[in-house]
Amino acid sequence: MEFNNLPKDIIFDIFSRIPLKPLYKLRCVCKKWQLFLDLCPEFRGFYHQKHKISPILLFKKQNNENPKTQLSSYYIDSTQIHQFSTNFPQNLTSILTCNGILCLISDFEAQLYDPIIKRVSNLPNSPHFSSTFTRAFGFSPYRNEFKLLHFYIVATFDNYHYCQVKEIMCEIITCPNSQLGLISQENWRFLGKCPFHILGRKDYANVNSMIYWLIEEKNYNPDGVKIMSFNLEIEIFGVVNFSRKYSNRSIECLNLVEIKGKLCLSDRLPWESTMNVWMMINEEMGFANLWEKKYQIDLMGIFHHDVRILGHLINNNNNNNNNNNNNNNNNNNGDDGEIMMKIGEKSFGRYELKSQEYKEMGDEIKMEGWNLQLMINRKLL
Repeated sequence: MEFNNLPKDIIFDIFSRIPLKPLYKLRCVCKKWQLFLDLCPEFRGFYHQKHKISPILLFKKQNNENPKTQLSSYYIDSTQIHQFSTNFPQNLTSILTCNGILCLISDFEAQLYDPIIKRVSNLPNSPHFSSTFTRAFGFSPYRNEFKLLHFYIVATFDNYHYCQVKEIMCEIITCPNSQLGLISQENWRFLGKCPFHILGRKDYANVNSMIYWLIEEKNYNPDGVKIMSFNLEIEIFGVVNFSRKYSNRSIECLNLVEIKGKLCLSDRLPWESTMNVWMMINEEMGFANLWEKKYQIDLMGIFHHDVRILGHLINNNNNNNNNNNNNNNNNNNGDDGEIMMKIGEKSFGRYELKSQEYKEMGDEIKMEGWNLQLMINRKLL
């Protein structure tokens, strides 16, 4: 029987039994298999649900005697994957991640790297890298391609006010998932002027097919905090509002993060021992400005100015397969799993939502001299 004539559930069952790295190699067998593995979003989601690839913690170490940057990665269960050195002759200035892939950036170079199957793709240089303002890295599930946004500064002369002004421009480059590990054939595309002045020093949030940034406040806005969005599927900008009725804090106290597939906003002053987490609700129904306080995290005496949420961890208990329906219901209650947190450069741990307890992980993973950068979480094949 030919491949195309097999029932979908049989095809899914066969391919889902294959480990990730050999599965990617099967794309070279024939064109039909390549198209199936690259262009079937249902299978990519099915494969991830079956295998539940554990999130990875990425650590960075800079050697003063060697300009190259060392990266080391661990599964959350403390199993080290490998340690590797980048091919950059300069220090890494930025490390971004989305859907399990790393975007490694130096002053004038960028490459995509898969830490599990070790595929590398070098992206073409942009003539605007020397005037970089900030970058963002996202994934389009529908198109099955990664996208890197590059925001850069252009100085222009304002004839009306007779002065020089600086504007933020944006360009984008795509890399199909199927081309990871190959020489990129794509080019940078100009998107135009950035519609808002985003906070480049703040973390952005990747949520499904959207990227979100906090917008800078030149003056206090009594109505609320503005959040710029970018749709990775249709490549347009938008705006979301976080009303002052939820929190009256300054934007310096806020950070964006994705938790359980939702846009969230953490709210904390440096001297406070608790952190409030607001979640945007009903976004899929078109009500993008409704928020609810989802969590109040007790940091138990941790008074550090830099406390960040890296992401959400799902508890994979042994009885999950027998209680899928119950687990699906629990996922909607917001009291399951753990939140991975980073405190400063070296301290990190997990906050269990059900017991409301914070557990330091420094004793589990010994990384003296290394700095925790981010958590890598593969959500789709």
